Amino acid sequence: MRYLLFPFSVLYAGIMRLRNKQFDNGSRPVSRFEKMVISVGNLSTGGTGKSPMIEYLIRLLSQKYGLATVSRGYGRKTRGERIAGNEDSARTLGDEPFQFFRKFGDQIKVVVGEERALAIPHLLMDFPETEVLLLDDAYQHRKVARDLNIMLSDYSAPFYKDHVLPTGNLRESKSEAKRADVIVITKCPADIPNRKEIEGSVRRYNSGAPIFFSRVKYGELRNAFGSGRVKREVAAISAIAKPKPFYQHIEESFKLVEKFEYVDHYNFKSSDLDRILRKLNGKQLALITTEKDMVRLLPFAEHPLFKSFNLFYQPIEVEIENDAQFEKLLIEGIEERKRELNL
Repeated sequence: MRYLLFPFSVLYAGIMRLRNKQFDNGSRPVSRFEKMVISVGNLSTGGTGKSPMIEYLIRLLSQKYGLATVSRGYGRKTRGERIAGNEDSARTLGDEPFQFFRKFGDQIKVVVGEERALAIPHLLMDFPETEVLLLDDAYQHRKVARDLNIMLSDYSAPFYKDHVLPTGNLRESKSEAKRADVIVITKCPADIPNRKEIEGSVRRYNSGAPIFFSRVKYGELRNAFGSGRVKREVAAISAIAKPKPFYQHIEESFKLVEKFEYVDHYNFKSSDLDRILRKLNGKQLALITTEKDMVRLLPFAEHPLFKSFNLFYQPIEVEIENDAQFEKLLIEGIEERKRELNL
């Protein structure tokens, strides 16, 4: 059915191609900052693991450099530029920036703004000691120049097999992978039998960027609101782009009897939890959600649903093959940029 929309994909791809050409030839303005700017993004509409990658970079770099994340703040109920503080929540920052702040707020700064080119000066005015800026989901946000462009692509849905919206899920043509300085194939299985095939396919669109492979590492379930153990039977609550791997992981250890699925970045309401409670009435089970969804459920700690059923969340991290090479590439890039700025 989506192939009936192919003419619209051609039109959309043409519009994006023109936009990119305008950035390339300087007819659209680009803001440059005297800091190391690292962008993490993708060609597709979501679900490639950008947030875990940002967290990986935070863990890797925050002990060495003054670090800040810069996000649009998708789904928040505030507007303008905002630096995260203790009074904030997922509603004021967006789920992913609030997750960064909740986990790493004592190590980094977190700023959101519809226009990153305005959010960054707002941040640097208050925190000029910042050395490295991590742009979250910024592959298409070309109004800010970057020193390192990291592009992610999902192993199970690689960009080179996809099509531009609305026929497929690409935000721009797969040829724009040429802008990437580093390409990471995410969510890989433990064994990658088609590694050479993937590398060859990527090289059709980007001949020189280093290619890395990463996989998801699941942590131990954590209790969101109190204490208690996970029961054998569980129900899942998810509002992420691609929940299937989350469900599959749960089913490795538990009997998943119910799934409550919402659109990505969904802002939960009390009425949603009321419906879940009615559906689960009389059952003996636990609830499991993703970490990103958990931060949007925090305001409902006193809801009867969570008084009746323990809520657990699933932390995840990224593991990168050849992580020493990846780290070396990043550190050398940052140090080179610092030397340039000191000239």
